[in-house]
Amino acid sequence: MSGAPAHGRAARSPNAVCGADDGPVTRITDEPHLVTCPDCIDYADIEALPDDAVSGDLHLIECLRQAARGRFRKIDGVPVDATTAAAILTVYDAASPATRARLAQLPLTRLAEVCWRILRPHL
Repeated sequence: MSGAPAHGRAARSPNAVCGADDGPVTRITDEPHLVTCPDCIDYADIEALPDDAVSGDLHLIECLRQAARGRFRKIDGVPVDATTAAAILTVYDAASPATRARLAQLPLTRLAEVCWRILRPHL
């Protein structure tokens, strides 16, 4: 086991921060100084950021608007870039009030997937 990299533990799951699953040889630790996985070191800073909003939160759309303007946001534990935020807001702004309420209740990953399928149906 000495040859396998040690991964940082994710806050939301018992798995590695980087999402690696090396099987039974995976070493996951809460001690930052023991982390040897280069991907975990990069993702650890994002993992440590607090969430700006969660699904169903009234503040969610405002956070997406800030992300669309280029300000980094972490929503539901997921980092949101400006392009994805703009895609979600394009669909959200064009939707009826009833559809907007249903969209805002979706988990962010599902919301992004639905919006991208609406905007780019043939891909």
